[in-house]
Amino acid sequence: IDTAALDLRAARAASGLASLGVVRGDIIALFLRNDIAFFEASIAAGLIGAYPTPVNWHGTAEEARYIFENSGAKVIVVHADLLGPIQRVIPDGVAVLVVPTPPELAEAYGARPEASAVPAGMVNWSVWVDSFEPYTAPPAPSPGTIIYTSGTTGQPKGVRRAQPTQEQHEFSMRNLVYVFGFTTRPPPQIVAAMVGPMYHSAPNAYGMVAARIGATILLQPRFDPEDLLR
Repeated sequence: IDTAALDLRAARAASGLASLGVVRGDIIALFLRNDIAFFEASIAAGLIGAYPTPVNWHGTAEEARYIFENSGAKVIVVHADLLGPIQRVIPDGVAVLVVPTPPELAEAYGARPEASAVPAGMVNWSVWVDSFEPYTAPPAPSPGTIIYTSGTTGQPKGVRRAQPTQEQHEFSMRNLVYVFGFTTRPPPQIVAAMVGPMYHSAPNAYGMVAARIGATILLQPRFDPEDLLR
C-alpha cells in the first residue's frame, strides 16, 4: 500500500461520504475482503468522525441483515463478488458503493469474472472516489471502529463508544504504536503482512495503525503459508 496515495484516496472518499449526508457519529458498513478499499473507506470514515463497521462476509445473508439493521449503517461498501447474496437484505435507503473485485482476490476465492465487475446501475467505488476533491476540513478525532462480536450468546453485539477528544485519540495511538512494536525502527523500515481478515478486531487494529504511521503493508488475498514465507 502506497500510504501517500492511500491518504489522498481516503480524503476524496471522505468528501464523497459527506456528500451522502454522513456526519459525525454515523456508521459505514464494510462488507469487504482484505483490499486497499478497506483502508480507504475506514480512514475516510474517521476523517469525518464516522464509525467504520466491518462485517464478517463469511456469514449468511440474514446475519449480514442483522448487522446492517442493528448498526443503522448509512452506507455499505461491498466487493462486487460479495454483493449478490446480500443484495436482498440491504435496508431501504442505504447507499451502496461497490468495489470491483481485484483479480488476485477473485482468483483466491474462485469468483467468476462477471461477478467481479460492478453491476450495471450500481455505484463503482473507484470511479466514485475519483470524482471528489479531497476533504479539506480539519479532521475529526477518529472514533475508532465498531466491530461486532463473534463469540457471544444471542445476536452479535456492537458497542458505539463515545467520541474521543483529540488528546485521548493521540494517547491511544501512541500506546498502540508502542504495543504493536512499531517503535523499534522508523516506519519506512517496517513491513506488516496482513494475513487475517480485517473484519476481525486484532488484524483491523494492527493493519490500520500500520497504515496510519506509514509502514509498508502487504495484503494477502487469502492466507497461504508458503506465500507468506516468500
